[in-house]
Amino acid sequence: MAFYLSRNNSISVIKALFLTLIKERRTFNMKKRILYIVMILAVLSAGLSFTLNRLSTKEVVLTEAITQFLSLRHYEPVDINDQFSEKVFDIYLDRLDFNKRYFYASDIEKMEKYKHQIDDEYTARSFEFFDLSSELIEKRLLESKDYFTKFLSKPFNFDKEESLDLEPDRTSFASSKKKMEDKWRKALKFQVLTRVVGNLELQEKAAEKSDTIKIKSSEQFEEEARKAILENYNDWYDRIKQIDRDDRQAIYLNSIISAYDPHSSFMPPRDKERFDVYMAGKYEGIGATLQQKQGYLTVVDMFPGSPSWRSKKVEIGDLIIRVAQGEEEFVDILDMKMESAVALIKGAKGTKVRLSLRKRDGSVEELILIRDIVIMEETYASSLLVKEDDKSPTIGYIYLPKFYLDFQDRNGRKCSDDIRQEIQKLTSEGAEGIVLDLRNNGGGSLPEVVKMAGLFIEKGPIVQVKTRVGKPVVLDDKDSRVQYDGPLVVMTNYSSASASEIFAAAIQDYDRGIIIGSPSTWGKGTVQRVLNIDDYIPSKLDDIKPFGALSLTVQKYYRINGTATQLKGVIPDIILPDSYQYLDIGEKEQQYALPWDETQKAGFSKWNMQADLEKLKANSQARVEDNTDFDLIIENAKRLKHEADRSIYSLNLEKYRSTLKEKTNEVKKFENLMKNPTGIELLAMQTDIESFKTDTAKSERTSRMIENLGKDIYLAEAVMVMEEIIVDNKNE
Repeated sequence: MAFYLSRNNSISVIKALFLTLIKERRTFNMKKRILYIVMILAVLSAGLSFTLNRLSTKEVVLTEAITQFLSLRHYEPVDINDQFSEKVFDIYLDRLDFNKRYFYASDIEKMEKYKHQIDDEYTARSFEFFDLSSELIEKRLLESKDYFTKFLSKPFNFDKEESLDLEPDRTSFASSKKKMEDKWRKALKFQVLTRVVGNLELQEKAAEKSDTIKIKSSEQFEEEARKAILENYNDWYDRIKQIDRDDRQAIYLNSIISAYDPHSSFMPPRDKERFDVYMAGKYEGIGATLQQKQGYLTVVDMFPGSPSWRSKKVEIGDLIIRVAQGEEEFVDILDMKMESAVALIKGAKGTKVRLSLRKRDGSVEELILIRDIVIMEETYASSLLVKEDDKSPTIGYIYLPKFYLDFQDRNGRKCSDDIRQEIQKLTSEGAEGIVLDLRNNGGGSLPEVVKMAGLFIEKGPIVQVKTRVGKPVVLDDKDSRVQYDGPLVVMTNYSSASASEIFAAAIQDYDRGIIIGSPSTWGKGTVQRVLNIDDYIPSKLDDIKPFGALSLTVQKYYRINGTATQLKGVIPDIILPDSYQYLDIGEKEQQYALPWDETQKAGFSKWNMQADLEKLKANSQARVEDNTDFDLIIENAKRLKHEADRSIYSLNLEKYRSTLKEKTNEVKKFENLMKNPTGIELLAMQTDIESFKTDTAKSERTSRMIENLGKDIYLAEAVMVMEEIIVDNKNE
C-alpha cells in the first residue's frame, strides 16, 4: 500500500495511531499491537522526509505520546484554549526566569505574541514559541557571565543607601542593559553582604572566647566573599553551558503538563532513574553523593556500608578526575556533563570501577572499587522501644519515612512487609502500645498503604479511588488477620501527604487509633501512575530510547467516610502547635490543584477503640499549655510568618547588621527548641543490638536516631498520650 503524507497529514495520522495504541493497549493482543506499531513506524519514516518544525524523530514521538496520555488518561483533562495557553505561558516564564534577572522587557514582548497561540501550536505540534524562548534564554544566560564577573571583580560600596526587594512579583523585567546590570549588581551585592555580616558575627563570637583570634576587617571579608561567590557562579555557568535542547524541552513539556495539575510531570530518563532509586531505597554503584565543582565531581557524602564508605580511602572533598571501567583506559571527566560522568561511575553489582582521586592535600590517588547494591537504610522503616521511667509501660515506636516499593524487583523490599516485621519485633519485646510516626512522609505506593493499614484492622475498606469516569472503586484489606490489635497512636504533620493521609484517614474513620500532630496534613488527595514511555515505543526505535516516563494524575481518592483529603487534609484528633501553622503551605496553595469534593460513604464497621478521646484531648491540651517549649513554638510560628512576609532588605552594611542582630536576638529565644532531652528513654531492641556486632553502620544510624528522638517534644507528647491509653485500659 502506497500513500503520500503531507506535513499536517503526517502529524494527524501519528496522533490517531498513538491515540488508539495508548487508549486500547490493555485490550490489544500482541499481533494487533505490533500492527499499530508498524503503522506508526511507516508514518514516521514517511514524515521524516520533510522538516516538522525542526523536531527530531524523538521529539515527534515523545510529544505525541505525552499529548495522548494527557488527553486520554489524565483524571481531569483541560480544554486546550487561550486560557490554557496563558497558564502554560506564565508557568514556563516563571521556570525560565523566576527572579527576572535574564529576560529583558523586549524579550517578553517578543514572546507575548505567542501567549494566546501556545494552544494552537500544541494542537499542531508546532514548537515556534519553544524555539524562540530557548534561543532567548540561552543567549541571556550566556550574557550573565559578563554581569557576575564584572561586579564580583571589584569591591561593593556598603555605605550607600539602597535596598533590594526579593519578591519577584513586585519587580519588572529590565527595559535596558543598564537596568539589567543594576538588577545583577544589587543581587550580587546582597549575596556578598550576607556573607560579610555572617562572618563578622562569627568573628565577634570567637573573639569573646579567645583573645588570640586574628581580627579581619569587613573589607577583608568582603574580598573573600566576592572570590567565593565568583567561584560558585563560575561553576554554575559551566553547568548551564551543558544544558541541551532535551533539557529545555523537558522544562517546556512540564510547563504544559503543570497546567493540568501540580503533580503530573514528565521525567526525563535520569529523573525516572532517580525516582526508581527513591522508591526502592537502593541502587547499584559506589554509594557516594557527588556534586559538580570547578568541572570535577566532588564527593560530598557517602552512604554507610557502601563500597566507597567501606574502602576507608574515599574522603569527603575528594575530586574525581578520571574514571575507568575494569581494566580499560581512564577517561578524563573534567567539564563532562554531570549525568554522563555519573553514568561512568555507576554500574552493575560486582563490576569493577577505577577512580583517580585528587585528595585535599593535592596528591592524586588511584582506587579500585567493586560496585555493589547500595542500600539507603534511612529510607526504610525503623523502630525503637520507648519508656518514660521505670514505672511507665513499654511502648513501641516505628518511623516510616515513605511508603516504599521496589518497582524494578518483585522480591524487593516493601514497607508493608517491613512494618509487619517491626510490629512482631516490638510486641515480642514487650511493647504494650505502638506510636507510628508518619511525620514528613510524603507518600508513595497506593497498594502498599492499603496493605499496611490492613495490618491494624480486620478485613474491610481502606480507601475509595475514582478515575475520570465511573463510580469510585473501594480498595479493601482482604486479609482477616490483624497483625496488631493493641493501642495505636499515629503522628502526622503538615508534610504528611498522600499515602500518609490515606493511612491516617482510615485509622481515624475506623476509630482504630489516635491521630496526633499539626493542625492538618498536606491535603494531597490525588493518585499518580508512572507510565514508562518506552513501553509504548517499538523496538525499531531503540536507537532513540530512552524517552523517560510520565507521572500522571489518573485518580482521586476519598476516605471511606466519603469525604476527600484533597486540599483539606486530615485533621488530627489531638492538635499540637506547629512552627509552620501560620504559613501558606499545603496542597491548597499549589497552582492549579484539583478541587475538593466528596462521594458516597463505603460500608464499614468501626473498631472498638478502648480510649476516651475527649479526656485524652483535654489532658494533652493541659500539658501543652503547661509546656513552655510549646509556647515558644507558637511564638516562633508568628515570627516565621512575619519573616515570610518580609521581602525588602537594606544593602547598607550597618543597617543590615542592625536588622540581622534584631533577628538573631529573636532567634535566640528558640535556639534550644528540640535540643534538650525530654526525659523519655529510647532503646534499641535486643534483636537489633545483636546485629550491631557485624553491622557498625546500623549501630551508628540507631545511635543517631536515639539521640535525636530523645529531644523530640512531639514524640514525648505522643508517648504520654499512649501511656494514658494503656493505663486507662488496665484500670478498666
